[in-house]
Amino acid sequence: MQMQLSESLKSVFMETCKALCGCEHRLFMARVVLVFGPGGQRLAEKELGWNRGTIRNVCEN
Repeated sequence: MQMQLSESLKSVFMETCKALCGCEHRLFMARVVLVFGPGGQRLAEKELGWNRGTIRNVCEN
């Protein structure tokens, strides 16, 4: 079963992500995806428009 994100939560994640730069931006994305748990990269890509490749690279390091 996949987690559902409310529109207000999506907005918070997207606005916070836009406000950050460089490594802080990528680290925020990675931390959000880790909280989502298994399938988090796909969920973030689908619901937030985040690039899974970027998230995957940060999570692996």
